[in-house]
Amino acid sequence: MKEAGRSKWLVVFEGVLSVVWLVAMGLAGFFLPGFLAAVPIFEIKEVYVYGLRSVPEDAVSLGVYQASKGSWLFLDEKRLLAKVNELANNSVEDVKVERAFSLDGVRVNVYVKEREPIAYVVHDGRVMLMDGNGEIFYNPAVSREIPTIYTFSLDYIKTQHTNLVSLIKTVGEINEVYVANDRTIIYTSGGKAVLPPLSKLSPLVLGRIKRLYSTIGEKQVEIFMTSEGVAVVKGQNH
Repeated sequence: MKEAGRSKWLVVFEGVLSVVWLVAMGLAGFFLPGFLAAVPIFEIKEVYVYGLRSVPEDAVSLGVYQASKGSWLFLDEKRLLAKVNELANNSVEDVKVERAFSLDGVRVNVYVKEREPIAYVVHDGRVMLMDGNGEIFYNPAVSREIPTIYTFSLDYIKTQHTNLVSLIKTVGEINEVYVANDRTIIYTSGGKAVLPPLSKLSPLVLGRIKRLYSTIGEKQVEIFMTSEGVAVVKGQNH
């Protein structure tokens, strides 16, 4: 009976120790960042930002402190990129971090690569931007002479961005693109082209479009093309 009683108390004691350990680890995890930030050698003293053109500098510096909690030990590039994009509406493609150490704190150098827009995207009355990777972002400070894409679905644009980017590069001087489920309509200085939907813009179709625009030159025409690359070209009367 004594042995049974001792075993019971041992189980209870081990359970209590486990709870105490978990609570201690939780408190350590909660207070550790603040403790480390208060020790000068771990503290981020200065933040220098390089490579910005249109993204506000405070979006990056604030992102550094939010991602690191004031200590360089917690500063991770992936987490920093996510934080900066929360503050800058997904306008940053990449960040690189360098640390310069001293006894009174750390200087952090952040090198920013902003997204390079290739088109405006209009959806539900809102004007956004798209880069070559199909990433949609918002940056009111950007002003470029790039095509404007009108779409019924941002998800569709993201899914078919490879064909969309290829189309823009193939034609060159596109002013507007209207994206629908069943067709893609483009307007250039040379007229209008009704093309298959983005999902059907195969290399065959894109190659045919490229050849057409290279032979048409500056003529005013209307083009109607099927998904097989068969095209009807009509001259416009003035």
